[in-house]
Amino acid sequence: MLAHSYESSLEIMDTTIAQRLRKDYLESRILSAHPVEIVAMLYEVAIDSLNEAIGHLKTCDRFARSRAVTRAEQAIQELLIALDHSVNAPFSRTSEDLYRYTLSRIVAGHAQESEAAFQEALTILKPLASAWADLKARLCEEPKAAAEAPTEQPSNAGTESVNDPYEAYRQNPAAAASRDWSC
Repeated sequence: MLAHSYESSLEIMDTTIAQRLRKDYLESRILSAHPVEIVAMLYEVAIDSLNEAIGHLKTCDRFARSRAVTRAEQAIQELLIALDHSVNAPFSRTSEDLYRYTLSRIVAGHAQESEAAFQEALTILKPLASAWADLKARLCEEPKAAAEAPTEQPSNAGTESVNDPYEAYRQNPAAAASRDWSC
């Protein structure tokens, strides 16, 4: 009996340690990520969580489905909060409408136990996630390749330096880690 209790305690400790390590990894990943990477991560969380909710819908695990739905909703809420309506307002308003509609489909899917509503939300999120993944590849991975490649010293005469629109964000990266996506 005592040995069984000891083994159970070890399993709980292992699970707790694994959860803490995962949380630390995610926090580090977020703090070191480019803003475009963070948006791509939010899409990933939303899509993975919706797929998980669909799986729990099929197994009738309401509590697990609820947790997955909450994670998806939180990710989309973060996308809503991140919209900057002062820049390209028509685009940001359209994005806001899409996010709000997606949230309504997630709520309907959960409340009505409707896989079709979850799938409709995924139909909206997947193309957006793909577009952000392409943008991330262009913005975040091309500079790395360029930095690794040998370069000639081009003449910069007459060119202006390009301002980095994310410089202010990088000065306060803690804002990105304000949410816990590990639960």
